[in-house]
Amino acid sequence: MTLCHEFTSRDKLLPAATLGNYNKRNGCANAIKIANNFVDTYTEWLSERPGLGLYLNGPNGLGKTHLLTGMYKALMKRNVSAVFMTTYHMFQRFKEVGKVNDYEYEKRLLKVLYGCEVLLLDDVGGEVPYDSRAEKLLDVINVRSQKRPIIYSSNFTTGGLEQWMGNQGKRIADRILENAITITLDGESKRGLINDEHHDWLAGRVKGLE
Repeated sequence: MTLCHEFTSRDKLLPAATLGNYNKRNGCANAIKIANNFVDTYTEWLSERPGLGLYLNGPNGLGKTHLLTGMYKALMKRNVSAVFMTTYHMFQRFKEVGKVNDYEYEKRLLKVLYGCEVLLLDDVGGEVPYDSRAEKLLDVINVRSQKRPIIYSSNFTTGGLEQWMGNQGKRIADRILENAITITLDGESKRGLINDEHHDWLAGRVKGLE
């Protein structure tokens, strides 16, 4: 838990944000229901779908960072080891390792990224898509695959992320689709779209899910 605190992007957390005060605007109702279900039934979720996370995508202003902040706070209160990190911050951490060649620092960083129970990655695709960065992200996804969930937020659909992330884009998008339920926050719709093979299982867990 100490390492989780050390590597969390604390300056990017929204201080007042919780799942309880999330503004249920158009196109986001499903997202908050699923976020609450993930937190409240985390042990059951992990038992039934090991490593299954969420990929929340949609334009700015719909509360994606609010949702991730709220999930992070709620999980930590339940003593679930969680890390909230922007992908830009994650890449900067790897860059620091390269500059100083600090083996112990790298060891702590990888222990957190690979081993924390829930990793919350905010603003995926918000950084410049160098191939070296894409490879780091892919490595983290692969190590955690079907073991420990990642909760993502992004302005990109997985298709858009594939194009943005360069040579590794397709592999990253494929891995995300394998290991996360894709939820599109859409200000035009009333509930938000869910495009995922796990939909029927999820609908059985979350009352009123469409």
